[in-house]
Amino acid sequence: MSTVHHPSAAWLLDYATANAPPLFETIIRAHLGACADCRGEITFAENLGGELIAAVGSIIEGTLTARDICDRYEQSDDGKRPFPRADEVAFNGNIEQFVATYLNSSMNALPWRRLGGNLEICRLAKQHNVHMWMLRGQPGTILPEHTHGGSELTLVLKGAYFCGSTIFRAGDIEDADEDTEHQPVITRDGECICLAVTEGNLRFKNLLPRLVQPFIGI
Repeated sequence: MSTVHHPSAAWLLDYATANAPPLFETIIRAHLGACADCRGEITFAENLGGELIAAVGSIIEGTLTARDICDRYEQSDDGKRPFPRADEVAFNGNIEQFVATYLNSSMNALPWRRLGGNLEICRLAKQHNVHMWMLRGQPGTILPEHTHGGSELTLVLKGAYFCGSTIFRAGDIEDADEDTEHQPVITRDGECICLAVTEGNLRFKNLLPRLVQPFIGI
């Protein structure tokens, strides 16, 4: 599976250092199962962090700079180091396997709620002000235009959707925040299933979605 869109470097660094909130960590880990590039980024961050820790004494004595450490790491990297926080079950487009692996459930057992004829939503977890939910839409479905109360990561599990001129396909992550205003449109090729983690509630532009928001809880 080829991925084009990834979490930001800041998210990957937070993941590598175990500083990402747990629900965001789950969705990043799922993306890593489909993305060798991001696994490589995390490998580099983890091993570079180890070099920095090992060299703290030398840095204090003034005999080794951060640039020296980077140069030494890049020269000695043989490409065979393990990546413990990126070594996950590969996501190959098998939705049932994904749900069983990452959500400990099955698709049919998830608490789906229908929003009109073409859209279903499933609330999965809430920790503090962070929500995890799954979205399932039929071809051509246009989602309500909205912004966010904070960060949002959306992983495409099946199908594809457009945001403006950008298309997100299976394995891709859309990285959004409170400055992002978008209106996803599912392509006409088939249904689209996404896993999303959002900080705070969505901020819908139109009245009708705002009226039903208390009942869907996002």
